[in-house]
Amino acid sequence: MKKILTLLLLLIQTAIGEPSVFTDPATLPQEQPKEASQDTDIDALFTDAVQSSSVTLEHSNIPSHLYIGEIFPLTIKLTPTDIASGNIEYSLQNEEGIRVFSPTPKRVAKADGIYDTFYFLVQSANVRLPDITATVTSNGSDSNSITGAALTASTLTPPATFANILADSFKIIDYKTTAYNQESNIVVFTAVARRCNIGTFSLPNTIKQGFESKTPNVEESRITYYTIIPNTQQSLDFTIFNLAKNRYESLSIPITVDDDTVSTQEDLSPTDSRHTELKVGAAAILAVILIAMYYWRRKQGYLLASVLPFFYVVFTLLPNANVCVKKGAPVQILPIKHGTIFEVTMEETNVEAEDKVGDFIKVRLDNKKVGWINKRDICSN
Repeated sequence: MKKILTLLLLLIQTAIGEPSVFTDPATLPQEQPKEASQDTDIDALFTDAVQSSSVTLEHSNIPSHLYIGEIFPLTIKLTPTDIASGNIEYSLQNEEGIRVFSPTPKRVAKADGIYDTFYFLVQSANVRLPDITATVTSNGSDSNSITGAALTASTLTPPATFANILADSFKIIDYKTTAYNQESNIVVFTAVARRCNIGTFSLPNTIKQGFESKTPNVEESRITYYTIIPNTQQSLDFTIFNLAKNRYESLSIPITVDDDTVSTQEDLSPTDSRHTELKVGAAAILAVILIAMYYWRRKQGYLLASVLPFFYVVFTLLPNANVCVKKGAPVQILPIKHGTIFEVTMEETNVEAEDKVGDFIKVRLDNKKVGWINKRDICSN
């Protein structure tokens, strides 16, 4: 009996000393930490979603050597492609010694990313590339920032014939030389260039020179240029710096004087007149075919369809209109402001108007000379 009581007391002490798994709150399942873990997982998911909606930038190319006056490309690689292929707004800051030549980048899509290329013009020896960040316009998320490197640009020591042009290529595609006066000739030529600041073109040692037209573009710039040179000069020679070959190149235009007294941009574009002739010929043939189809099929539709090409031929072949030019009106070689005057009208006269460019009208004078008259010199009556 005493043993039984002792055993009961031990059981009671054990029950009091060790909390029950059924009654002690400390032993209950800990639900709160589990909820906190779920919240953490949800936050992580949202964080990943924000990160995946942004783009990552990195330099694809950094120029190794630059020249003052050069236009150079700077390409940025953007990933991932599904985000970067949308609209991207760039921020370019803290550049030095350069200026943006083409603010809209040229884009190329590849399997490993989107490649956007900016073009910059080097203006001084000390160059710092811009710090660049990008923003995805669809969701406003920003990319990482890439820091611009510091570079040094070289100064060219060109020959005396240098025309102040640095380009991947520079080609003369057409030219014309005519007598200007008893001592001088005028040379007009058209040239195309790649990766070139074409507006800096300037010939050394000429009497007078200037642009008739100028179309700057990184991929292909184009100019029509005129210069007046002594008639004893046998060729027009100048030098450019070829960036692709990293060397100077000499260009030469042979001087062969035409019988015409003046040159115009239209003279340098014979393909334009050939195209007009081809269009007139094609329209005439089409009109004849449609009329023949009308006589064969006896359907009014063919006759009506022939009216348009027929009127095109007639309109194109109509003689040029005449205009009245004031006395003392200057006749210019080219349709440009402050252009070279080769003749002044001695009296009010009616002349044939051949073309119009801006404020200038191309006219053929009574002495068969061709030039440009400003519209302010046209008679009011």
